[in-house]
Amino acid sequence: MPPTETERRLCEAGARGDWEGQVAAVAGEDLYLLVPQQGQDPLPVYEDPAGGGTCIPVTTRGMLPPWHPQQLFDRVSVEELAQDWPNDKWKLAVNPGTPCAAYLPASAAHRGTWTRIRAQVGVRPGGLLTTHLGGPLHGPLAQALACGAPIAVHHSVPWNELGTAFLDYAADAHLLHEQWSVADPASWQQRLGQLLDGGFVPAETEAALRARNGAEDEDGTAKVPELVAKYEERFRADGLLPADGRVKSLVALDYAHAVGLVRWGLGARYCTPPEAEQAVLRAGELARAAYGGWQEFSAGYALGRVLAFDNGWFGPAYQEAVHIHRVLGQDPASPWANLPFG
Repeated sequence: MPPTETERRLCEAGARGDWEGQVAAVAGEDLYLLVPQQGQDPLPVYEDPAGGGTCIPVTTRGMLPPWHPQQLFDRVSVEELAQDWPNDKWKLAVNPGTPCAAYLPASAAHRGTWTRIRAQVGVRPGGLLTTHLGGPLHGPLAQALACGAPIAVHHSVPWNELGTAFLDYAADAHLLHEQWSVADPASWQQRLGQLLDGGFVPAETEAALRARNGAEDEDGTAKVPELVAKYEERFRADGLLPADGRVKSLVALDYAHAVGLVRWGLGARYCTPPEAEQAVLRAGELARAAYGGWQEFSAGYALGRVLAFDNGWFGPAYQEAVHIHRVLGQDPASPWANLPFG
């Protein structure tokens, strides 16, 4: 079974002998090129009997191999490959040695077709829900990974992976450094602990929300910031909250980011798969303790997101939060539609 839609389209095009269909299947996608180790050639050129000659191998997202500490990958597009292709007689081997392999001729004329189809297909947009059929689909680990689904949808990567890369090795390390000041396993562990402790949500707002939703506020007199009330009113109008709903807590934002931090750390090789799995499971446990269901979790994530990035403008950050909520809440393929929260 093809692990994602990309491999399915690639297999179907190959089965009908459609060379341009194979190019179209991968034209808008990231392809993965093995990063050479010290002393190795910059391109992993090899002779492939199935491909009929010299090939440069790339891998689609769904066919990346299991995590290995020294096996790293960079993303590349067919357009970039077309621009820098070293030899007209070589072929591009996509997923060689697998049931969804494609061997694409790469003469100047063929590379012109790659570029043309890439222009027609366009770049893969953000905001897409993707599932890896070879990843966890049921059970506690899948439930915990689903807590990070908003970030996976933001980047249009599979929500249920703990593997070789989130984006790619260099991008994962760069994101951790620029956004989280993480540059090594120790700083990664420190940030993870802070996120699991809910340490990045605004403390006063969080305390007000918890007081309002706690037993100590039976008369409903606890005060939350005016901006929170403004967002909650809009959330009710836009379907992020039920008609009488209120946000319980903001920690969903930190727990979702904790799952993201684990996946970025795994991609940057700051942690190992067993460490990553335990950390993700812990984030899932904490989320279940804080919320009663996916809608509550989603509203908490959305409010935390817009308080941090929208500040009452109801602009692009707000619209993205609404989009992610609707994708994960309404798409029949969403983990939130197929997995219990508790």
